[in-house]
Amino acid sequence: MLRSAEQIAEGLHIEALVTGESVAQVSSQTLSNLAVIDLATDCLVLRPLATTDKQQIIDTARMIGTEEFSKDMPEYCAVISNKSTTRAKLHQIESEEARFDFAVLAAAIGSAKHQLITDLVADLDGESAEVKIVETLDSDCTVIDICHPDEAEINPLILEGGNQPRERLNIPFYQLRSGFADLDKNNYYLLYCGKGMMSRLHAVNLMDEGFANVAVLELAKP
Repeated sequence: MLRSAEQIAEGLHIEALVTGESVAQVSSQTLSNLAVIDLATDCLVLRPLATTDKQQIIDTARMIGTEEFSKDMPEYCAVISNKSTTRAKLHQIESEEARFDFAVLAAAIGSAKHQLITDLVADLDGESAEVKIVETLDSDCTVIDICHPDEAEINPLILEGGNQPRERLNIPFYQLRSGFADLDKNNYYLLYCGKGMMSRLHAVNLMDEGFANVAVLELAKP
């Protein structure tokens, strides 16, 4: 993984790699193992969670809204072996690595697609023709505020005027995908977030999954 990341980083002129490893959180993340792993790359490897315990990481994920995503991620730590190595030996690693066909890795990296987060807005603008943008409410729709609970508390959604939605729901963006299928399929849903980016992104994803009863609510700025 570090070899792959290093090559991609070089192409993007990125000067450091960042991992989520935390010492001793799992049996393979030992100091001796990390020392051997670092020999795979000349790139600087940053580990901001190295001395953070598991509960702190969970609490932080909950605070920033990524906990629900991480719960749905499959574990790949035993994909090669169910017997973890806690004291990796460099000569053994090099011996095993010599059996690997690096042409496969080169082909994977060569066909990889990457996107800067700063380009996301342009992509959303290009996809917005497929996503209906609604600026006027009516009584036949249900508004879903997908903002993070902390943001919703600081800047609550205020709907003014005579037309009000049938219902208002608060479903944070990180719960929307798993919870949307359980909603009444006969209703028409308008997704709302403060800046409109997250709502459009999730609307596109839901439409790709076959949900046609979704659009984006964009309120006129005062």
